[in-house]
Amino acid sequence: MELNDKKKAQFQRVKELAAQGRVEILAHFFQREEVKAAADFVGGAGQIVARAVASQAPAVMVCGASYMTAEIGRRHPAARVLTPRADLSCPLAEAVSRAEVLEAKRLHPEALVVADIKVTPELRDLADLEIAPATAREALAGTEGRELIVLPGPQLADWAGFAHQVVHRWPKAACQVHELALPEELAAAKAEHPEAAVAAHLLCRPELLAMADFVGDSADIFHFCAESAGPEFIIVSEAGLAEYLASALPGKNFHETEAEIFCPNMKLTNLKSMVTRLEAYLGEGVNA
Repeated sequence: MELNDKKKAQFQRVKELAAQGRVEILAHFFQREEVKAAADFVGGAGQIVARAVASQAPAVMVCGASYMTAEIGRRHPAARVLTPRADLSCPLAEAVSRAEVLEAKRLHPEALVVADIKVTPELRDLADLEIAPATAREALAGTEGRELIVLPGPQLADWAGFAHQVVHRWPKAACQVHELALPEELAAAKAEHPEAAVAAHLLCRPELLAMADFVGDSADIFHFCAESAGPEFIIVSEAGLAEYLASALPGKNFHETEAEIFCPNMKLTNLKSMVTRLEAYLGEGVNA
């Protein structure tokens, strides 16, 4: 990774301040390259939450989305969580309102409300069951025959094989970023790289997922590529994931489709915002 002089100075300042305050920096795969390089840990949303909850550091800085910090606070209320910015929302997490969920529940009173990590706290309170990519299939297996209302959208339940139980779908409950990837663009990439295995994020369009060799969340895709014997992959996900894979697994080749799969919200955090937040934290009189 090459940085200009300004960013080099910011990068060094982040590392110095984090060391001084004993702050562990956690960054999502979709963050800017320099933010991931400055982090102590890079992973998917669930991994970041688990890492923060288990951290022995006096404070953690989460470079991700607001639903991650909310989940950390729910699981570990005493944790000191620093966020570089206050406007790190996820449109998918906020796509459905509490009133809409209550209306869906009125229409389907016997349905179970199922929520994954992306939901806001006000929707989490309505959940009968919580799921994650690692637990979805096992957790939903116990709901056979029950109607499901899945939050923030049905994608995780669909991926787990329980689409037939989902009784309410909101058209706007989709990832606007991953839906930018089109099947015809993947077909073109496959024609150009016929030996490459296709790994697609589960939030992509269903018709594109049907063309993939592997489907999962960002952490699943990382593990698939790391553990696969194959040397070549087409990654259909937010651009930061392929970027990180190329850096972390230099012996393998990674390709993308022509789509600009770029999450503007995940790219809001930069080195300057990290410096500003760390300086404010140390300015609070933290004992280093």
